[in-house]
Amino acid sequence: MEILNLNKVSKKFKTFTLDNINLTLNDKDIVGFVGENGAGKSTTFKLIGGLLNVDSGDIKIFNKSLDELGEERENVAFVLDELCFPMSFKVYQLAKVLKNTFSNWNNDKFDKYLVRFNIDKKKKIKELSKGMKAKLNLAIAFSHEANLLMLDEPMNGLDPVARDEVVEEIFNYTNDRENSATIISSHIISDLEKLCNRIVLIHEGKIIIDERKDILLNAFDVITINKDTFESMEKNKIIRFRTLDNLSFDILVKRNEVVNDVVKQATLEDIVLFMIRGKTI
Repeated sequence: MEILNLNKVSKKFKTFTLDNINLTLNDKDIVGFVGENGAGKSTTFKLIGGLLNVDSGDIKIFNKSLDELGEERENVAFVLDELCFPMSFKVYQLAKVLKNTFSNWNNDKFDKYLVRFNIDKKKKIKELSKGMKAKLNLAIAFSHEANLLMLDEPMNGLDPVARDEVVEEIFNYTNDRENSATIISSHIISDLEKLCNRIVLIHEGKIIIDERKDILLNAFDVITINKDTFESMEKNKIIRFRTLDNLSFDILVKRNEVVNDVVKQATLEDIVLFMIRGKTI
């Protein structure tokens, strides 16, 4: 089932344009949405969430336009890196409010996640650490049975152990539900590499990569070469390059296309960095 579809979506601001974005999420997709600050990730999320209006193009969720969505809106969880609730609320009071907000609210599941994430329900929200607030945000999303998770930097403030725990919960939640998908933006590429089955890279308002993770991880090598080798190399084999100093370069090339003593398989982080910060010939 198609959970989310963006077709030629554009949004123009004075200093930035989101340009003809195409993006589809199907059942069980967990998509890592990556790019530098200002690339268009948050703008895309706000357009999907209806917080901004598109200038052109169409957005559909569960095969309905945003204007046609009724009770289906409850099936979308939009998780920002900050909680949008009164800080004076205690966690258990928050649950009472949400029970009256979402028809699908599952209080037993919420309690389970509070225990799983070690969140004290008697604490006020303002008393929670940034990491605990991030976990609480996810617990809320999981507990109103959303089928589309939109997670904007959900791992902010979490230590490595907690991030691994959250990655596991997002993966299990998405894969255990019928007609469910997740799109997640994060600067922590290693987490996305563990979690996602697809990677979408946005740069300067345009999507420049939309590919299955396993294909990406088997597509590229990185080689380190000196200046003489760089100058004599066939330029059509260089996808991107980065200058290390005046005498050496890191080069992104297709897998097994260049034979070199200093070669390694490109990681997801390598690919993202080369495509954003690397230069072309």
